Amino acid sequence: MSAPSLGERLRPHAAKIVASIVLASGFLWVLRRGGFPVIPSGQILARIPPWGWAVAIVYQAASIHFRTYRWIYLLRPIRRDLDPLRVYGIGLVGFTAVVFAPLRLGELARPSLLAQDGEVTFTQAMGTVGAERVLDGLFVTVLLFLALSTSTPLSPLPDHLGDLPLPVAAVPTAAYGALLLFSGAFAAMGVFFFARDWARRAVHGVVGKVSLRLAEFLSDKVERLADGLQFFRSREASLPFLRDTAIYWAVQVLGAWLAMRSVGLSADPGQTMVVAGVTGIGSLIPAGPGFFGAYQLAAYAGLAMFFPVESVQSGGAAWVFVTYSTNLAMNALQLPVGYWMMRRGARACGSQS
Repeated sequence: MSAPSLGERLRPHAAKIVASIVLASGFLWVLRRGGFPVIPSGQILARIPPWGWAVAIVYQAASIHFRTYRWIYLLRPIRRDLDPLRVYGIGLVGFTAVVFAPLRLGELARPSLLAQDGEVTFTQAMGTVGAERVLDGLFVTVLLFLALSTSTPLSPLPDHLGDLPLPVAAVPTAAYGALLLFSGAFAAMGVFFFARDWARRAVHGVVGKVSLRLAEFLSDKVERLADGLQFFRSREASLPFLRDTAIYWAVQVLGAWLAMRSVGLSADPGQTMVVAGVTGIGSLIPAGPGFFGAYQLAAYAGLAMFFPVESVQSGGAAWVFVTYSTNLAMNALQLPVGYWMMRRGARACGSQS
């Protein structure tokens, strides 16, 4: 039996799509009420020099490459002879879906597309995607913790974000909470991967006292994620994946720092890491198409830790717009490229069979 098509998998989520549009509208209202422009004025946009746009485009392109290619290393322990060109193309198409589909429903795209030829099952591919997300979250929250420990924020931190009654002081607390969340998720994955039978009995012994159905649900979900950790058994797969992940985030921070400089924000590397980390965590939250609202609100909250509100609403608005718009544009442009690679890789595999 062939794997369900992407459309068949998305059809039951119609209510979520509507909810995401409502959520995006809510974010728009919040941003406007807080005095943070989604599209800055022409005067603010004029502060972005051509080299600032060029930096944003280059670092977005480099980030896309390392983020996409590293998926191959997660899949190799499952199926070593997968065609890299096809997997890379599926990755490009899939990440476009992640960006533009609401509530991160696009995470289903890569597993669905990869499972079409039967070489890897949907569950196996979904396990690698889930593991990738947990590892990404753990990596960025650890870096964020280190950056928060070494950077110097405003003192005292503002008790509101622009005109919004949201305390900026809550940002570090949220960051530490995210670190605990991803650390716990990674630990649970590790236990299920290396001691699956014991872990399942433990979950049933604890959660099963409340609900056997919930215990079975949690066990199945964590086991699926744990399957994506098979690459840890192979240094040939784990070391390149961790290397590309480190490069990916280094490119993100360096590009963000240069883009800040281009609009007159004199952030140091530690401060930039905090802003990039907070923005990254905000983008992991299920939101509307294009991460709209969640990206902007997280970015403004990170900037408000180090710059007065006037700078955030001017230079900060220019930085948020240039990074967000180039991210959307690059993810849209990668779709036809990924589709071409995916189809060419599929033809090459067919001709060899």
